[in-house]
Amino acid sequence: MKKLFSTLMLFCIIMGVNAQKNANGVIYDKHPAIDVVESFMKAFVKGDAVTMTSLTTDDFKAFNAMNTNWDYKGQDLATCIRNAQNYANNYTNFSITKRGASYPDALEYKKDGIWVYTYNVFFAINKKSGFKIESPYDCSFIFNAEGTKIKRMNFYMNTAMLLKNTESEQTLTNGILYKNHPNIVKVRKMIANFSLGNVDGIYADFAPSARCFDINYAYGVSTSVEENKKEISALLQDIEIEGIDEIGYPDMLDHEGPSSVVDSWWSMRLRNKKTNKKFKIALTLSHTFNDQGQIERENSYYNGAQIAASYTETKK
Repeated sequence: MKKLFSTLMLFCIIMGVNAQKNANGVIYDKHPAIDVVESFMKAFVKGDAVTMTSLTTDDFKAFNAMNTNWDYKGQDLATCIRNAQNYANNYTNFSITKRGASYPDALEYKKDGIWVYTYNVFFAINKKSGFKIESPYDCSFIFNAEGTKIKRMNFYMNTAMLLKNTESEQTLTNGILYKNHPNIVKVRKMIANFSLGNVDGIYADFAPSARCFDINYAYGVSTSVEENKKEISALLQDIEIEGIDEIGYPDMLDHEGPSSVVDSWWSMRLRNKKTNKKFKIALTLSHTFNDQGQIERENSYYNGAQIAASYTETKK
């Protein structure tokens, strides 16, 4: 009896699962609606108003689905055409291409009619500013009841990149540039401690969570403060710092955001203790400070091959 009960329960579960399935339409990889969409996109890239008008309904609307403004009403066809012609006339290499191995899908919904989904990349270079727009550009197109014309277009595009593109044509301030500042003083003290071999003093103004980036590392690789201390200590075992000279003077940009950056330029006079070879290295540093005046990021730019080369000459 128990076995029969278990079998009946399993049968009911299977039937329940099957009962939850409900087909809501058919998906196609080839469809007349896809042809309409591809013609529309080609016309958009060319700024072809006549073709765009012929493929859309009178109440056509286009919406950037990434827009977070609740009052956003979308674009009518006239606005969409103006945008297309702006890109076609004022941008270099404007294109909308398929993303990777993707291809459009056409869905014939039972209740909602025909939708077409595309997966693209939007690319254009602003002729005035040189700013490059390169963003995923995935779209959904909703057709009219007859399935012949596009009624609505939803596109997904990086709005932050579009804003940056708009700003790229303007003259905008982004903070105050200082020739001297308490944060510049901290960088100078850091370099002074480096020249004296005082490793702990180098990092006195670093945040505990600070990361150090070196142009000689692989892209994206960084070290912690403690890891950087070990590297500097090891370097000073073989390399003597005879002097570090300031080139020009450091600049501090107090951004209109939560951080500020000090850029500085230095000439290091060094000697390899093992080979007695003397050499100079140009060093550029960029330090990002947080609101508490602590260094949270260091970027170092120098030719590390010069240090390696200093070991090739034997002591005379």
